[in-house]
Amino acid sequence: MKNIIKEYTLYIVCVLFIGFIYFKPMIKRLIYPYIYGQKTDEVLEISKNDYFEDVSLDAFVFKRKGKSYLLEPKTIYAVTGRVGIVDNYDTLFEQIYRAKFQGDYMTLVPRDVFLVIGSMAEDGIFQKFLFEHEERMGRVLCAGVKYKRSFMPSFLSAKQALKNEEKYRSCQRYINQNELNNYHPIPASENINKALMTLKKGDEVYMEGYLVDVPTLGLKTGTRKNQYHENIKIGAFSPGMCFVLYTTKVITRGRVYE
Repeated sequence: MKNIIKEYTLYIVCVLFIGFIYFKPMIKRLIYPYIYGQKTDEVLEISKNDYFEDVSLDAFVFKRKGKSYLLEPKTIYAVTGRVGIVDNYDTLFEQIYRAKFQGDYMTLVPRDVFLVIGSMAEDGIFQKFLFEHEERMGRVLCAGVKYKRSFMPSFLSAKQALKNEEKYRSCQRYINQNELNNYHPIPASENINKALMTLKKGDEVYMEGYLVDVPTLGLKTGTRKNQYHENIKIGAFSPGMCFVLYTTKVITRGRVYE
């Protein structure tokens, strides 16, 4: 009898744990807007172009979770886009897996947000895309297209390969490099951090703040007019051409977070 009770207890615990992991994002999405956001009647309109204005402001010290970072604002920046993918780095697994190489950067930037704007965000076009994110870099793929991902030969027949190529070309013409970007948002407040936690694919979101250099980590992001990254790595990681955005305001799903 005791063995049966132990087995059922273990089963119930496993079910509850899996349920918690699965439903946790949904719970955040339902509850966080009412705790951390303020209701707004502002209707978002997807940007045709992002807004930027290069500035010369004093550097300031920003603290997050007991760590201090020197941030140097380069550009006032704002954009309203559609979310392609959100990648979270403040989970237990990510902390264990990446902390050795990205610990300080993960604390500063706990999640990445990949956005599309303009025609790529339009209904009917947005659905043509799949979004991938790995090693803090995002990319757009074409839905329904089989990509060759290794040295293994393709198992497609000649007819299937031709059809696959046609699908790829049909979709590829909608991908505009000026209408997509991967953001590394530094949340200026915990309210903003919670807002970013609630985002999922397809959401419309407004983000405002400053593109910043991070001298503490030797990271120069440049400006929107002259976007560049010096060949600097944080551990084994290079931020690439992603926008490091000190985020001071977020609007999404009828709520404003500051």
